[in-house]
Amino acid sequence: MITLNCDIGERGPDHPIDIELMGHIQVANLACGGHAGDATSVRAFLALAARHEVEIAAHLSYPDREHFGRKSLDIAVTDLFDSLNEQIALLPGITCVKFHGALYNDAVVDTDLAASLAGWLVSKKMARIITFPDSELARECATARITVINEVFAERRYAYDTETKRLTLVSRSKPYASITAVDEAVTHTRGMVQTGRVSAVISDEGGTLVRQEVPIKADTVCVHSDSAIALELVRALADLRHASG
Repeated sequence: MITLNCDIGERGPDHPIDIELMGHIQVANLACGGHAGDATSVRAFLALAARHEVEIAAHLSYPDREHFGRKSLDIAVTDLFDSLNEQIALLPGITCVKFHGALYNDAVVDTDLAASLAGWLVSKKMARIITFPDSELARECATARITVINEVFAERRYAYDTETKRLTLVSRSKPYASITAVDEAVTHTRGMVQTGRVSAVISDEGGTLVRQEVPIKADTVCVHSDSAIALELVRALADLRHASG
């Protein structure tokens, strides 16, 4: 059955939209200090999760609060692990992880990074990873016998490289990276969940977007809490979980 997940706890412990979002989702990817969040916000959202029976995943990032974890860092693996250890320490007992931002995207395509992260997850006895379908991280985690939860994004557009046959998210540097209309986001999401395909951009030369239908796996749907349409969108997608069961 499809779940709705949300990257959350990134705007302090008492953001009104984040608090309301917790009543509409099944999984909260909780920021643990790498890109945002701290011990206070973690405690607040753990309490909300218990109240709403929401599962918690640790949302781990490059140590980069300045750029909200959305910039790739040239960082030694040992230093990265030191930071991840500090972040996960705020959520003892958690067995599910989702990486954030640039770390998430880098692990989609970087085999060495993906293998290192999978090894770290094993060392921390993590049982599940929420990640991009058919990514390098998904493959490394499957090999390590970590359950892979294939994630699709409700308000992000996809790009497809016809040479490498690789599907990725459109870079946030592109003006069309995000979907800002609720109706379009719902149609986009339902297409991925119900047909297993997504309309991905293969070219944007001359200002014209050329698209291609590409297969995609969907076990869970992510809505970013900082999206302007987040709350309206999770309400509109409320019946998706049951329709897919």
